[in-house]
Amino acid sequence: MLIEGTESLFDKTWNVCVIGAGPVGITAALELASNGQHVLLLESGVMEPDPSIQELSDATLVNRCSHADLSIAVQRSFGGTSNLWGAACIPLDPIDFESRPTVTGATWPISYDDFACYLPDACEYAQCGMPQFQASIDGMPKGSSEFRSDGLVRYSQKPNFGRAYEEAIRSSAMIDVRLGVTVTEPHFSESGIVEALTVVDRSGNRGLVRAQVFLVACGGVETARLLLSGQISAPLRFGGDDGPLGRGYMGHLSGQLAEIEMFNASFDKGMDFFRPEGGAYARRRLVASRDIQLEESLTNIAFWPVTPEFGDPAHRDAILSLAYLVLTYPPLGRLVVSEAIRQFNVGNREIARLPHVVNLIRGFPSAVCFLPPFLYRRLVAQPRLPGLHLRNPGRRYALHYNAEHLPNPNSRIQLDSRRDPTGCHRAAINLQFSRSDAEPVVRAHSMLADWLSKNRLGNLIWRCPKEQQVDYVLEHARDGVHQIGTARMAATPQDGVVDENCCAFGSRNLYVAGSAVFPTSGHANPTLSAIALAVRTSRHIASRLSKLPRVASAKAKCMLVGIGVTEATFKFEHLLGC
Repeated sequence: MLIEGTESLFDKTWNVCVIGAGPVGITAALELASNGQHVLLLESGVMEPDPSIQELSDATLVNRCSHADLSIAVQRSFGGTSNLWGAACIPLDPIDFESRPTVTGATWPISYDDFACYLPDACEYAQCGMPQFQASIDGMPKGSSEFRSDGLVRYSQKPNFGRAYEEAIRSSAMIDVRLGVTVTEPHFSESGIVEALTVVDRSGNRGLVRAQVFLVACGGVETARLLLSGQISAPLRFGGDDGPLGRGYMGHLSGQLAEIEMFNASFDKGMDFFRPEGGAYARRRLVASRDIQLEESLTNIAFWPVTPEFGDPAHRDAILSLAYLVLTYPPLGRLVVSEAIRQFNVGNREIARLPHVVNLIRGFPSAVCFLPPFLYRRLVAQPRLPGLHLRNPGRRYALHYNAEHLPNPNSRIQLDSRRDPTGCHRAAINLQFSRSDAEPVVRAHSMLADWLSKNRLGNLIWRCPKEQQVDYVLEHARDGVHQIGTARMAATPQDGVVDENCCAFGSRNLYVAGSAVFPTSGHANPTLSAIALAVRTSRHIASRLSKLPRVASAKAKCMLVGIGVTEATFKFEHLLGC
């Protein structure tokens, strides 16, 4: 069932209440239902974006230069940020789960194998093809101890989870979705069990939602914001102001410090979009190996070639100018790429269209030939082409990087004094990047340049002098789309917010799903890994709940049919052995 509003919402107790209907929340709901659990899925938004609902995500940005505006970083609607993302699916690496000298203050309490066994399920939910993330290029060095050219990104064939799973959810007898319902406050018992949630709908109706288990899956910022609201009545919950909640907020460092000139035609072709076994599009990345990361104290990083900067008309390319002109008109640009990617390519410069129009006129025949097949492959064909990459005879491209952001306790989310229309405190976001983040990025580029030269594959052309490179990386460091680490997983409550099963410390019926639980960021886009962990957590919850009916207790039976908050909490604590 999928309806809007709070009608009959307060009349029963669900097995599991999932907060947030983005890709992680939808995955969790489907997985829980397939394991026999009745699920309530709450979504603040409705089927289509609504500015009045979206405004609830507005936050105070301490540094607007480092963090994307929340209007393009998140979306409150059914499907969540899957309405915005670029559909890139790539998992965390084994080294991300290791203890490393370069990464301090955060350690995964699970192994890579504990995580990776759920990747086949995650790929199925994401519809990105086979769970295979390496594919070599003919003629490239094999077994290199420095860099690999076979790191594979797969792209979701149906990236909008709302559209992909709407029918399955509507027809499910195990899933009840409520749209336009915003969670404003969790209510905890003295022992830490979540008794209920206060929710409000678009008409202002408020009430308490009850469930045996609550799973928060509403993004890194909103997850921290909701849990922080639980500290208002109990300042020491989750370690208090000095505790881990909201701290260590990470994204990724990304940008273009150099251009790459490729000497090898196979190398050039091998870095383009292609369709491997499994049907979905994929693309390779150059990845720093585990050996070189450990030997040279590098953070995790990946590189790939991209077209020259669209906005600079000096490229004199009609197709690039056409792409830029499309992106400068938001309604057209949003049909082709996400708003975050559109803004990245348009940039902050003053839009000057005339030089691009001149380029387009000069190369009009080539642009006319290019546009229809590209639009068909991008907007109509299934699977759709994930993006635009134009190879050129000179084999020269901008070299994009995506690099690990180190956990920093001063990079954090707190509650602001301002309140949203529901009365909740807004988030105050202070996303910080430091020289410790940028210096390994510069060193990795230098080592990549040496590797390319040694193997006669190409060379790098730097965008600034060596002494300015760290500052250049920091100047371009900006995220807020990949919201990582705000409720991180750890072995102890001193080091994290949730345990190895993503259950909140001190609250045995409160779980967290999503990249908020990642202790480290790696270089990978976080969505696929977040989905894999959501499958893992959902199965843990389902297994735990499946044991409850075996408890022969009149009190337990009362709890299962829904009773008053305090009494229900007592029964659930009894069943869990609290």
